[in-house]
Amino acid sequence: MNKISIRWTAALILTVFLAAAGCATSSDIQHLQMRISALEKRNQNLQASVKELNQALEQDRQQREEITDIRGMFAGQDAEFYTLKTRLQELQGSYEETGYRMGRQIDALETDLKQLDEKTGKLAESLDVHDKRISRLEDFMGMEPSARFEAFAGSKFPEKAELGNLTEDELYNTAKQAYDNGDFQSALQGFELFYEKFPDSENADNARFWIGEIYFAEKWYERAILEYEKVIKNYPDGNKVAGAYLKQGFAFEKLGESANARLILNQLIEKFPKSNEAAIAQKKLKGM
Repeated sequence: MNKISIRWTAALILTVFLAAAGCATSSDIQHLQMRISALEKRNQNLQASVKELNQALEQDRQQREEITDIRGMFAGQDAEFYTLKTRLQELQGSYEETGYRMGRQIDALETDLKQLDEKTGKLAESLDVHDKRISRLEDFMGMEPSARFEAFAGSKFPEKAELGNLTEDELYNTAKQAYDNGDFQSALQGFELFYEKFPDSENADNARFWIGEIYFAEKWYERAILEYEKVIKNYPDGNKVAGAYLKQGFAFEKLGESANARLILNQLIEKFPKSNEAAIAQKKLKGM
C-alpha cells in the first residue's frame, strides 16, 4: 500500500468518524494525524524491506546462474581430462613397446658387434700369416717391392730426412706401424710430416684421426678433441667421422664434461645410426 492509499483511507476513516460523532475535538484530530504518520512510516519501512528482499533474490539468482556455469565448466574440464588421460595411457603403451623393440635391436647390434670383433681378430691373424708368407716368398725369389718400407718399419724409426724420401703410401704405413707398436712420438712425427707433404691424400683424414688417437692415448684430451674436430669438419665424407665423434665424446667424458659427452654421442647416433660406433655410443650412454 502506497502513501496516497494510506492518506485516502485515513481521510475516509476521519470522515466516517466525524459523521458518526457529529463533531470531533482537536485532540482527536491530532491523534488521528499521528496514527496516519506512523502508518506512512511503517509503509516506507515495508517498501525498503521489499526492495532489499528483491535485491537479495536477484543476487541469489545471479549466484545460481554462476554456479550453473561453473558446474558446466568443470564438467567440460572433466571430459577433457579423461581424454588426456586416455591419450597418455596410449602414449605410455606405445613408449613401452618402442623401448622393448629398441632394446632387442640394441641386443642384436651388440651381438653383431661381438661377432664382428671376433671376425676382425681372425682376419688380422690371417693377414699376419699371409704377410709372413709373402715376405718369405719375396726373400726366396729375390724380390724387394716392399723392402725399403719393411726396413723402416723395424725397431728403429727413420730420421726425418729419411722419412722425407718415402712415397705417400710408405710414409703413411711407416707412421701407422709406429703407432701400432706404441711408439707414439715417432708416429706423431710421421703423421704430421705425411699431412704436411700429402694434404690431399685419401689417407689425410686417417692421419689426422690417428694424431687425435695419439693425444688421447697420452691423456691430452683437450688436444685430442681439437684433432677429432678437424676430422669432422674437414672430412665430412671420410671414413673416420663416426670414429672421431665417438672418441671426442669419450674425451669429454674423461674431462668430466658429461653434458658435452652426451651431446656428442647423441649426435653420432643421429648421424650414423647403423654404424658400429653408434652401437658403442648407445652402450656408453647407458653407463653414464
